[in-house]
Amino acid sequence: MKTVNKILLSLSLAAVFLPPAGADAVKDVTVDYRHGYRLRDRTHYDKLALGANLPYDYAFNVETKFKTGGPDPKDKYYNDIVLNVVEMTLLKNFYYGDWSFTPFIQPEFSSVRTEWKFGVVPWYKFNDSWAIGGMYRLELSDYAHDSQCGQVGHDSCSLDKHRTVNRFDAYLRYRWNDLTTTYKYIYMHGDDILFANKKHNYEQELQFDYTLGANREWRPYVTFADIGRSAYSSERQLRLRLGVAYTFK
Repeated sequence: MKTVNKILLSLSLAAVFLPPAGADAVKDVTVDYRHGYRLRDRTHYDKLALGANLPYDYAFNVETKFKTGGPDPKDKYYNDIVLNVVEMTLLKNFYYGDWSFTPFIQPEFSSVRTEWKFGVVPWYKFNDSWAIGGMYRLELSDYAHDSQCGQVGHDSCSLDKHRTVNRFDAYLRYRWNDLTTTYKYIYMHGDDILFANKKHNYEQELQFDYTLGANREWRPYVTFADIGRSAYSSERQLRLRLGVAYTFK
């Protein structure tokens, strides 16, 4: 199935589960642009996302990720740009006092794989400053081909046709006025090699967000992450991300 057909299928499924439209069907539309850089790979990545809040505490988001193409993408940005991934997210928020629970469905498509992700995100708010959260996500991947498997500097990949991964995230968030700091720890375990010839992997991430504007519509952010380089190497690297989001309120 071609990528365009997969996207149309996902949009059709989303339409089935979306709530009925009304006068205020779409609100708080957010545009998010992010540029990323991996220090050891010396490669650049970009993301452009569009999301909106919907009635009955639903939300929908479409995210496109780009990367530098060509035979030697090192130290090149905005050069021979190719579409890397298209990801869509449909979620619904449930609130119970200081708790919130957000189940979601998240299809993702690329030239290499089709991935269906299902999960839930719980959060607990202690006060206006401190909150903890987490995420469980089941990732079901169907690989078309991946000839670069085993090469250092290539993303985790699979020589098998299918792969299943269970992902667990833990979050710790602190907010002080307009500045928000979030620490994230990620653990992944699957039925195929993910990192250093093992079937598990981990990542750590620290993000700083700052809200600006009369209606707090601007949100620049920066992220520092420790990630693995390859499924077949124990090397790790620093991933830097710098982005800005704008919300039409």
